Amino acid sequence: MPYDYITLGEMRAELLNRLQDSGAVFTPVAEANLYLQEGLRVLNALTLQPGTVDFAFDFVEGSTWNTLNFPGSPRQRTVTDTDLYSQMEAMLMEPMSGGVWTGTVQYNIALISGALQYRRDELLLESAANVVNLLQPSPLLSMRTYLPDSTLNLHRVRWIQADSTQMPYALSREDIISRNANGVNLSLKPGEPDSWMITANSPLTFDCSQPPNQPGTWDMLVSFAGASFQPPQATVVGLPNDWAWVCLYGALADVLANSPEGRDSERSKYCLQRYDQGKKAMTKLPWLLQAQVGQVSVDTPGFKEQDTQLQDWEQRQYPDDPVIVVGGVDLIALGPFVVDSGATVGTVMTVVGNAPVPVADSDPIQLSRDGVDAVLNYAQHVASFKLAGSDFAATLPLFEQFEAYCRLKNEQYNALGIFRPQMIAEGNRNDFDDPRFEDENKVKRGAKAR
Repeated sequence: MPYDYITLGEMRAELLNRLQDSGAVFTPVAEANLYLQEGLRVLNALTLQPGTVDFAFDFVEGSTWNTLNFPGSPRQRTVTDTDLYSQMEAMLMEPMSGGVWTGTVQYNIALISGALQYRRDELLLESAANVVNLLQPSPLLSMRTYLPDSTLNLHRVRWIQADSTQMPYALSREDIISRNANGVNLSLKPGEPDSWMITANSPLTFDCSQPPNQPGTWDMLVSFAGASFQPPQATVVGLPNDWAWVCLYGALADVLANSPEGRDSERSKYCLQRYDQGKKAMTKLPWLLQAQVGQVSVDTPGFKEQDTQLQDWEQRQYPDDPVIVVGGVDLIALGPFVVDSGATVGTVMTVVGNAPVPVADSDPIQLSRDGVDAVLNYAQHVASFKLAGSDFAATLPLFEQFEAYCRLKNEQYNALGIFRPQMIAEGNRNDFDDPRFEDENKVKRGAKAR
């Protein structure tokens, strides 16, 4: 049952009273709404509330990898660069004109847009939030394959041989040292490759253990960069809605550090701290909590785990033990694979949906009563960003109170569930079996030992 005790108009009025601007003179209505919406999204990102929902999704014939980023999905990505430009402009005390710059010469749209795009792509690499299934012809009698220049990271390589009697299989990952340990002349002997490596090559290529001896196709999972921003045209940012604020603060950090006339080192440092905090959280971005197939709870392994347990899970259909295989954030497949003509398999997944964001003044705020003050604290703090100096610094305790509330809610939910930490990590099991980055503590221990 949805909350209906307070509306956007009522909550905004309280925010404006706190800002001593009840007439919305210095903080216009549209700007105040943005800060409240950001507060709700950050709260949902950090506590998974109130956006956790059960979502029915059907796998159909011929369906392998599917994205949950589509119209009607609770995880559809809708935040655009224009949305973020408008908020950044307001925070820099410039007119909120989206992708058309109408402000002072301190900043310009090219500076803001470039910073936003670079930070967005860095976050896509860190979080694996834009993993796609890429099919590309494999070379014949050559070890090396070249990838599109939008490639950020390569996660998985599977070989589909042209000979349909041969079963496709996933290759293991290694490096040039481990490959040579198994035979330094492998590169001279065409055959069936069993591994792939990128450590000896440029980022846009990978080598297989030996040249394929017949035509085939590489079936890959690849992290891609997002769409290029071309203001004034609005472009979907490509990050989950509740995490778009992270690249906003990263971009603001760059803008305030590099603008010749609008430099502000203190606020740039603050924005960089917010960006680093969000980026670290995004590496463990919770999004999938559990899944059911045919009203029966099923496992949600990562692709590496599933490849190890059942090599032909994408090729054959088995009657028992279905699973939902995770390829990346919002990218899933059904194992065993659906092959029957006209077949449909119904599933229900518990996901962290986008925070319900109010738009009209009469829209109820979907927030429990204990969280209203926390979101107002957050919105008041962000609304004070444009004051700069000591006036903005004086609102930092409000942000600290918001963070304390988020920790309190997580402690509450952890106490209510026995395995909540494991549950919220379900969508990230690939990182346990196939880490994308070296463990930070491991690096520190190694440096200390040397």
